[in-house]
Amino acid sequence: MKHRAILISAALFAACHNPTRTDDPDAFIMRHVETGLCTPVVIEGDSTWTIEERMKHYGVPGMSIAIIDDFKIAWVKSYGVMDSTSSRPVTDSTLFQAASISKPVFTMAVLKLAEMGALKLDDDVNAKLRSWKVPENEFTATEKVTLKRLLGHVAGTTVHGFEGYVPGEPLPTLNQILNGEAPSNSPPVVVDQTPGSKWRYSGGGYCIASQVVLDAKGGTIPQHMDELVLKPLGMSRSTYQQPLPEAWAHNAASGHLPDRSPVKSKWHVYPELSPDGLWTTATDLAHFVIDLQKTIASDSGKVLSRTTAMQMVEPFVEPFAAVGLTIEDKKGQRYFDHGGWNEGFCGWIVGHVENGKGAVILINANQTEFMGEVVRSIARAYDWPEFVPVRKAQPLDSTALDAFTGRYRVGSDDLVTITRSGNKLIRQPLRQEPNTLEHIGDNVFVSRLDERFRKFVKDSIGGMTIRVMDAIDATTYGTLRRMKDDEHIPFEAIERGDRDAAVRAYSALNPTDPAVREEWLNNLGYQLMNEGQVKKGQYIFFVNMQLYPKSANAYDSYAEACLKLGDKEQALVNYKRALSLDPQNTNAARVVAELEKEVIGSAR
Repeated sequence: MKHRAILISAALFAACHNPTRTDDPDAFIMRHVETGLCTPVVIEGDSTWTIEERMKHYGVPGMSIAIIDDFKIAWVKSYGVMDSTSSRPVTDSTLFQAASISKPVFTMAVLKLAEMGALKLDDDVNAKLRSWKVPENEFTATEKVTLKRLLGHVAGTTVHGFEGYVPGEPLPTLNQILNGEAPSNSPPVVVDQTPGSKWRYSGGGYCIASQVVLDAKGGTIPQHMDELVLKPLGMSRSTYQQPLPEAWAHNAASGHLPDRSPVKSKWHVYPELSPDGLWTTATDLAHFVIDLQKTIASDSGKVLSRTTAMQMVEPFVEPFAAVGLTIEDKKGQRYFDHGGWNEGFCGWIVGHVENGKGAVILINANQTEFMGEVVRSIARAYDWPEFVPVRKAQPLDSTALDAFTGRYRVGSDDLVTITRSGNKLIRQPLRQEPNTLEHIGDNVFVSRLDERFRKFVKDSIGGMTIRVMDAIDATTYGTLRRMKDDEHIPFEAIERGDRDAAVRAYSALNPTDPAVREEWLNNLGYQLMNEGQVKKGQYIFFVNMQLYPKSANAYDSYAEACLKLGDKEQALVNYKRALSLDPQNTNAARVVAELEKEVIGSAR
C-alpha cells in the first residue's frame, strides 16, 4: 500500500462505500464489486474503496474484468482508457498483453499434445529435441529435464523472465533466445540446479518446452495454440502472434510503467511466445478458466480430460505449485491462479478448483496491488469461501504495546522495526512502507497487508521475539529476535552512506550467505535505483565489485549507476572493465564508444 501506516487507522478507510439496494440483483452485486476494494486482511469495521478511486490512486489508465460464477461468465465490464493520452475507452474487446498468463494457456496445449501421444511429459526432452539441446552438466547427470518439470518450474532452468523488444528492433529466433545470442537481450537458458529438486520460476524453461513442441510437430507456436486451445475454447480475440498483426493493433491497449509514464512504443514485442506472448481479452481468458474448472468438476471441458487437467491444480514438488499454475489451499478451499507482468501490462486469473467461481483482470499498467484489491472485492461480493480473512481487533493499552517495540533481525541483512503510535503498533520493514499491526488476542497481531500471524513471545533467556506463523495451521515460518541497540546489519552502513563500512560488513558475512550472492546484490542495487535511490544502488554495486572482482556484470552495473549519477569518467572506466571481462557485452561496447566520443569531443 502507498499510504503511510501511521495514518492507516484513521485515513485508510475514511471513505465508506455501501451499495444501495436496487430491484436489479445483478446491478446490486456489480455495485458491490465496484465499491468493495479492500486490503488482503480486513479488520471488522473497515470501510472500502471504489474502482474509480483506486485506478486514480495507482495511475491505472484502463482495465477489463470478467467475473465467473457457477461455471459461467456472470458479467464483463471495462473501465478507463486504452492509453493515457487519448480518450479512447477500453471496451470488452480491447486487447491486453496477458504476459505470464500465457504460460498456463500454453501448458494446456502441451498437455493436449501429450494426450494425443505426440509428446511424453516425463521423458528427457533431449531425446525429442533436434534443433537444440539442453546443455548437459553435473546437474543433469542423474535427473533429467522433462516437459512436466519445465511447465511446473522445477526443471532447474534459468532465466526468470524477459524484457521484450521495442517494435521495429531485430527479433531473435527461439534458438538465439535459448543460447542467449544476439539480438537476444536475455542470457542463455541453462540448468544450474538438479531437475525435480525444487521450484524456481523460469520463463526460460517454457522456451525449451516451445522448442520441444516445434521439433515434434513443426509449424509455429501461434498455429499450435490456435488449433489446440484458442479455437476450441472460442477465444476468438486472442493470439500468440508477435509482433501483433497490424489488423489487431488498432484495438490494443497501450502499456504504462510503474512510474505511471506510458511505454514509449505503446508495448514491447515478446518473441519468446509461450511464456509471455499472448494478446487477449478478459472474456477470452474467462473461457479458459471456465473450461479448466468444468474439466476438473465434471470432465466436460473442450480440450483436456479430467485426468490430464488435474495436473494443473494438484501440487507438484511444492505445495503451492502445480503444472502451469500456482495453487493455494485456504482452510480446505482450493484455488488456482496465475499473474502476469510485461512492460506496461499486468493481469491475473484466479479460480476455485471445485465451485465454478473465479475472475480475470487485465490492466494496461504495472500495478499489481490494484489487481489484488479488485479480486478481493469480487471474492467478497460473490462469497468466495475463505478467500479474504476478516479479523476482529482487541486493543491493548500503551504499556503492553511498548513491551514489544524495537528492532528485530530478519536473517543476516534485514530487519523490521516495531514502534508504537497511540494505541497501535507500527511495523516498518526495511526499504518498505510502514503498516499498522492490529492485536487480535493472546499477543497475536495481524497486518492488513498479509495473512500471517505475528506473535510476540519471550525466549528462554527473557528476550523478546516475534514468531511469524501461518494463519491457518499456526505453522511457524520463523522467529525474529529483538536486536541490541549497538547491533547492526550490513545494509545500515549503506543507509548512512558509509561505503567502506558496507564493504567490510558484507565481506564479514559467510560467503555462502544468500545476502552476499552476486545475483542478490545486483538485484538489490537495481531495486534501489528503480526506487530513485541511485546512490545507495551504486554503493551496493560497489560492494558487489569488491566481492566479485572477476564478474563483468558487477562492473557493468556499477558503471550504469555512475552514468545515472553523471560520473561519466567512472562510468567509462568500469564499462571498459566489464568489456575486458566479457567481450561479448554489446551494450558495454556501445556505451564505451559513445563515452569515448564524448570525451574526445570535449577535449577538442
